[in-house]
Amino acid sequence: MMIFKRLLRPKWQHPDAEKRVESIAEFEPQQADYKTIMHELAFNDGSEPVRFAALQRLNDFSLWWQAAKHDAADKLRLHAERQVIDMVINNDISTALKQQFIAQCQRSHILEQIALAEQDTSTKLQLVLRLQKPNLIMNALQDSALPIDDKKQLLELIDSDKELEQLSRSQDTVLASMAQAILEQRQFEREQPARIEKQARLLIAKLNALKSRNPADSQQRFHAYQQEWQQLAIELPRLGAESQSLATKYLEVEHSVEQFFSAQWQQQKRAEAQQQKLQQQRTHAKGIAQAIAALRIDVAQHLQQADLHQATALQQHFVAIETQLEQTDVSSDDRQQLQSQLADISQQLIDLPRIALCFTQAEQWLEQWAAQSLPTDMAQYEELAPQWRQWQQQWQQNLKGLSVPLPSSITEHYHKLQQHWEGVLAEFSQQQQRQFKTCRSKLAEFKRLHQAGKFKVLFGLFKGIQSDYQQLSSDERQKLARLYNDAEQQLNELSDWQDYIASPRKQQLVQQMQQLASEPMDNVEQRAKLVKKARADWGTLGQAKDTDDALYQAFDQACEQAFAPCRLHYAAKQLEREQNAQQKQRLVQQMQQLAEQANEQHADAAQLERKLYQLQQQWRSIGPAPKEQQPALQADYQQLNQALKHKVKEQQQTFVKHKQQLIAQAQEAILLEDSSQTASILKQCQQQWKTIPFAGKAKDTLLWQQFRALCDDFFAQRKVQHQQQLQDKEKQQLALESELNQYGQALEQAESAEQLHPLRQQLQSLDLRDFKSLQKTKNQLIADIEQQQENMSQQQKNHSYQLLFQQLASSEPDASAIDVASWREALLQSKTSTLDVMDRHQLTTAIELMAGQNVEAANATELSQVKLQLLTEKHNQSADVTPESLLLRWLQHGPLSDADRALLVRLEAVFIK
Repeated sequence: MMIFKRLLRPKWQHPDAEKRVESIAEFEPQQADYKTIMHELAFNDGSEPVRFAALQRLNDFSLWWQAAKHDAADKLRLHAERQVIDMVINNDISTALKQQFIAQCQRSHILEQIALAEQDTSTKLQLVLRLQKPNLIMNALQDSALPIDDKKQLLELIDSDKELEQLSRSQDTVLASMAQAILEQRQFEREQPARIEKQARLLIAKLNALKSRNPADSQQRFHAYQQEWQQLAIELPRLGAESQSLATKYLEVEHSVEQFFSAQWQQQKRAEAQQQKLQQQRTHAKGIAQAIAALRIDVAQHLQQADLHQATALQQHFVAIETQLEQTDVSSDDRQQLQSQLADISQQLIDLPRIALCFTQAEQWLEQWAAQSLPTDMAQYEELAPQWRQWQQQWQQNLKGLSVPLPSSITEHYHKLQQHWEGVLAEFSQQQQRQFKTCRSKLAEFKRLHQAGKFKVLFGLFKGIQSDYQQLSSDERQKLARLYNDAEQQLNELSDWQDYIASPRKQQLVQQMQQLASEPMDNVEQRAKLVKKARADWGTLGQAKDTDDALYQAFDQACEQAFAPCRLHYAAKQLEREQNAQQKQRLVQQMQQLAEQANEQHADAAQLERKLYQLQQQWRSIGPAPKEQQPALQADYQQLNQALKHKVKEQQQTFVKHKQQLIAQAQEAILLEDSSQTASILKQCQQQWKTIPFAGKAKDTLLWQQFRALCDDFFAQRKVQHQQQLQDKEKQQLALESELNQYGQALEQAESAEQLHPLRQQLQSLDLRDFKSLQKTKNQLIADIEQQQENMSQQQKNHSYQLLFQQLASSEPDASAIDVASWREALLQSKTSTLDVMDRHQLTTAIELMAGQNVEAANATELSQVKLQLLTEKHNQSADVTPESLLLRWLQHGPLSDADRALLVRLEAVFIK
């Protein structure tokens, strides 16, 4: 029966594990019991390869996860765990299952690997927030797909300021700014207790200082300090126990200040009460003054309207104000002033009927004079001027004694009428004065010329005197009657002598002109002047009684013959002027074209100025044009010349501004602390200066001198500073070389690591960034110190290991002789080997493997088991497995046997170097 039973057993139940593995490949998923058998093999089979093959055939995430948690074989658990991680990372499972797995998984190293490879930002954020490991947080912050709000949330989880400083230098400006903000906030919070304590102590000091300073506003400051302390008291708990001490101190100072100022503040309170009373009195007086002002306005309005019907109402209003003044508390000065104002209004109310009558009469007079016509000639002026002066006197007499001013309508009408009449009358008066003065001046001139013997001009002068004399008024003619009669008599006497003198003189002029016509012309201008003078002299001789027209015709013919050569000369000059006019017209056209080019092409100011100068020189070289054309040509030339000058000046002003801006920029650059930056800016300014055109003779040279002086002064000073810096640097380098030599000597004399540590710190703190050659020496010294420290440390370790192995080789080891505390504790615990998975022999092999030594006395099976165990411990333990940690476990196996002591040689080969 047993034989048949074995023959009928399914292949997946075969005792041979390899047969069971083969049967797994033969199963078809369509079989009814496929999953049941696969599950049985995957979780209950005793062979690791069979379980592995069944899990691979099923390839189900949940099964892999169960195997990773519960399978007995370490290798299979690790493989299942890797498979689970890959399926989650590659999204080979549904989102719901993925989220369920993440929620239930308690292995942080699995979740960490998923977080590092996860692409979904929400899932990644969930994992990072759950694990809160620095490396995961930093990795997530570098993910550009992660939203800013999520990054801000992660930044709050970073405890290390160094990591935040690293992020603050990130190329992501938003992330860098958020990291910088958190750093600043943390720095502020760290400094806040000291700042709060400082503010508290300062506030207590200021409060206490009130007693010594005793300011006028001590009470206001005291209350302000109280409010500041109330706000500061909210932050005091940050100081811990110190807060209670500060609060007690503040209360003591506050009580002291209150007692010190108690009497003074009471006195101030009484003074404030008195001031408040005075203010109330001023307010009452102001109200009554406003009522009086309103009443004054009402009275003035009724007076202007000559309205007597409201007199009773105004009187009642006046009595009400007077009663209010008597019943109101006001100062004596205000009361006296208000009573004076009321007295003025009372007098106005009494005079109201008389004032109204005066106003009515004034309006009637204004209407009468407004209807009067203004004078149009001197006769009307002489008639109306006295009436106007009389009316002015009557007007002033009517207004005399009025206690109120005239209504504005009457005053405006009066001033307008007065201005109109005074203007017209003043014009006639001035005209009359001018005529009188003119006539008097001419009579005086007539007398002077007669006395000087200049009789020729007296005839024409007297005709003007006769005309002016007839236009004078009778009074003014009476004033000049004597002078006028004398002039008239003297002129009559001269008329008799004129006939006797004029005829011979005219004949002489005819002969002179005939002789001039027969002579050749040497000087055109001189002959023209002679002809002109002769005609002028002829006109001054007047007309003699015995002279006929024949003499004048002979004189005129002689003048024309004498002037004929001049006419030919002037004709040639006229032709030359016309040619000059044509040349000037062409120059004007050239200037127009130049102006158009300047507007369209924005020509260079220097070139534009040069062309304009050439045109100006050409204009000056051209002679005069005909008189009828010269004004127009000159006007066109001046207009275009001014326009071009303005254009040149406008462009030059723009260039001046540009150069002034460069000068200002250079001045600002010189004030910078960084001389290199200043030099760079000045060089840029110099290059820009070369591109700016000429700015005009007046300013360009001055601006260049100013700019050049700035640059020269700076670079001269910089050169001196640079030389001084080189000298200082050379001295500093010599001093640093000497210091480095001392450090080298100290290194050679050092005998222990304790002496090397401060030496290394001093060298690291030495700043040699500006001395590259010395920096290499420094780095070499630091490397030598580190090498010396490493050698001393290794020597110390070798010594400790030698002591340890000497004690272990002894039959009765003395734990107190071992200088490493952890080794002593391991020996004293005296644990048995059954508590460790590996025995001393396996641990020795593991130590050799971890140290990279050749493994002695170990077969392949044992070596594989040790390697597998080490791999398992690496994945299951949070701490690293090192030769030192394995040595502690080696020591914890209790007393050494002879076989164990034989392993010491292998350990010495690993640890003693």
